[in-house]
Amino acid sequence: MWTCDRPRVEATPGFLLLMGILFWLDEGVGLLPWGLLACLLHELGHVAAARLYGGRMERLSLTAVGAELSFDYLRPLSYGQDSLVALAGPVVNLGFGAFALGMRWFLPAALSLGIGAFNLLPVRPLDGGRALYDMAAGSLDPDWAERISTAAAGCVVGALVGMGAVAAARFANVTLLLTALWLLVGTFRAK
Repeated sequence: MWTCDRPRVEATPGFLLLMGILFWLDEGVGLLPWGLLACLLHELGHVAAARLYGGRMERLSLTAVGAELSFDYLRPLSYGQDSLVALAGPVVNLGFGAFALGMRWFLPAALSLGIGAFNLLPVRPLDGGRALYDMAAGSLDPDWAERISTAAAGCVVGALVGMGAVAAARFANVTLLLTALWLLVGTFRAK
């Protein structure tokens, strides 16, 4: 794994392999640069929001399924503040997507809007799941917040697994099924 100091940045072999495959498949379409820009803007949204609350980026881990940021804060965040940090990435994506759409840049708009909307799903490894838990924990007991966020994630992941199975059987496309299974694993890992 490649690393550097302050903040620590890690690029897993899976990430490097995925980038190579995507670069090879892109064939001049321009999907990869716009996709990377949308991802970069997403993570910068989190970084900017965290800095507003005194956060310092400790680690950025680039994996085959996305980026994971961890921050060090001077004091613990409230549930509301943590929600705002979680939602900052998707909000930046949706804002850039709307701007790109207005400029008639359809490919960057679609990628940015897609990344922003996907990250708003109420599943714990994603920003929407973290925000749902924070909002519920801010007004309910944390145990109830955990139950609510787990139930919401179960419904969403179950629906995605079902749709993914249909897409795999009908169209021989396993992308949605693999994404749903990744979310399922992430849901259990988040506990």
